[in-house]
Amino acid sequence: MHLERATRFGVPRAELLREARLTEEQLGDPDARVPRSAIIRLWHAVASRVPDSAFGLQYGAEFRLREFGLVGYTMGFSRTVGAALARLVRYDRILSETLAVTLEAEDDATWVRVDVEAALRSFRPAADFRLAALLSGCRELAAAALVPLTVQLPYRRPPDVREYERFYRGPLEFGALATALLLRNDDLARPVRVADETLTRYLDRLAEQTLTALGGATTLQTRVRRVLFAELSEGVPTVDRVGRVLGLSARRLQRGLRLEGTTFAAVLTQLRHDMAGPLLRDGQLAVAEVAFLLGYQDPSAFQRAFRRWAGSSPRAYRRAAG
Repeated sequence: MHLERATRFGVPRAELLREARLTEEQLGDPDARVPRSAIIRLWHAVASRVPDSAFGLQYGAEFRLREFGLVGYTMGFSRTVGAALARLVRYDRILSETLAVTLEAEDDATWVRVDVEAALRSFRPAADFRLAALLSGCRELAAAALVPLTVQLPYRRPPDVREYERFYRGPLEFGALATALLLRNDDLARPVRVADETLTRYLDRLAEQTLTALGGATTLQTRVRRVLFAELSEGVPTVDRVGRVLGLSARRLQRGLRLEGTTFAAVLTQLRHDMAGPLLRDGQLAVAEVAFLLGYQDPSAFQRAFRRWAGSSPRAYRRAAG
């Protein structure tokens, strides 16, 4: 939900913040998590002031991946639309503790289901936004007007559904138990076409900062570290995967690392340690997003590891570095 969009309907931003009991300081803190209760109050505050009952659909139709922050950016660097959605499933908690995205494959299609805070589950504007934003993101990734096989929405059929028909272009099911899209597997296999020059420059700058810390030596450790750096945001790659990228069997890779006095696990740990500092000092990424880039599925696991390395929490480290 985006305050900027609500203000375009003529709703004063300060008024919405006051009713949601939020402050600009909270919104400006990359590590701040907006409380669930505030999100619920904000949705209802907008709905009570905007006369168009389809405004959630309109919000979602305007959605762009960059609004998902780092998660959306890295989705844009996935190989296929399906791989991008798998990343979203893996890291949906970074976007919101209440968000849960799931994929369920059938014969020739896959259900993409979205669930959130129970109080908003069947609230029409919020459900509209979630599903429309998801489809907008997929269309942006593929640079194609993907058409779902089925659209499920968890509320009664509105009197006028023409906007929904224009946007989704597929069969609509109202009063469903889920908020979901059924997408063709052929569409999920489409290569990602999206490009964002601003994003590319930003991530390139972070990459330069972190790769500088990796050193220039052409040891096997360094080669392994560079492969890990490139792939951590999709989750920690296996020894087999890194070996294939380097043209080595897993056995030869492990033997080569032993000859250099290290192991695959030790290289991974040291890489995470070396990358954490520059990423936190950058100041634009939330701690959870840094955890994402380092391949941690649970941000709390990164926080525990960082405390072992630095003797302080990631947030305390960043405050001291600033």
